[in-house]
Amino acid sequence: MPSVTIADIRLQVGAKAAKDVASGLTRKNVLQRVGRGIYLVRPLRSLVGPSTSTSIASVATLLREQPHYIGGLWAFTHHRLTTQQYVTVIDAFVTRRRPPRDLGAAKLAFHVIGSELLGYGIMRAVIEGTEVRVSDVERTLLDVLDHPSLAGGFRGALSLFQETLPRADIKRLIDYACRGSRASTCQRLGVLLERRRTSPTLLAPLRERISRTRSRSAMLPNEAMRGHLNERWRLVENDL
Repeated sequence: MPSVTIADIRLQVGAKAAKDVASGLTRKNVLQRVGRGIYLVRPLRSLVGPSTSTSIASVATLLREQPHYIGGLWAFTHHRLTTQQYVTVIDAFVTRRRPPRDLGAAKLAFHVIGSELLGYGIMRAVIEGTEVRVSDVERTLLDVLDHPSLAGGFRGALSLFQETLPRADIKRLIDYACRGSRASTCQRLGVLLERRRTSPTLLAPLRERISRTRSRSAMLPNEAMRGHLNERWRLVENDL
């Protein structure tokens, strides 16, 4: 979906008329304001009402000059990892704090991460003519373990992760976890992969990663620490 800025409009109609032209086209739904001086040019089919695709294009346009990617539950739907249609909330991962806001047909939530976490697991998709940075399959799965609030808490995150794990490239999943996930995520991932009889050779980098910490974790950290203690991963399996 093409976008324009107030500077683009000034070049066409002059500085004096630019604001009035932008306001008029916005009232007619030809333009959709997504940020200060930034507008999407709406396709004709979207003029009858808001659409989720338009919301994603709006987010990508809003953040196009800033380091970011779009992930969370919307990415599960985008990659067809689940039959659930997660379209009412869009999660954007950014490097500086922003307040949540409504944008198009969806609510936009921001999650602040370090800039070093933007160097892997991100692909580019074209949606309504707009290039969108979206987490790939493996990063989408890891994010739900690193940020369980995306799925409503640890139980929801584990359920979604295990449901969609067969679609992931295990070697890539482990590589991403070792590069940027916290130790507790690596511990949970190790147990979950071990339950699926993943080869010890593949799991070796995860074992190396958690060797740097002596902390003990639980699969469900907000629940009672009852259950089998997996000594290899120093994790209480209190989800069984």
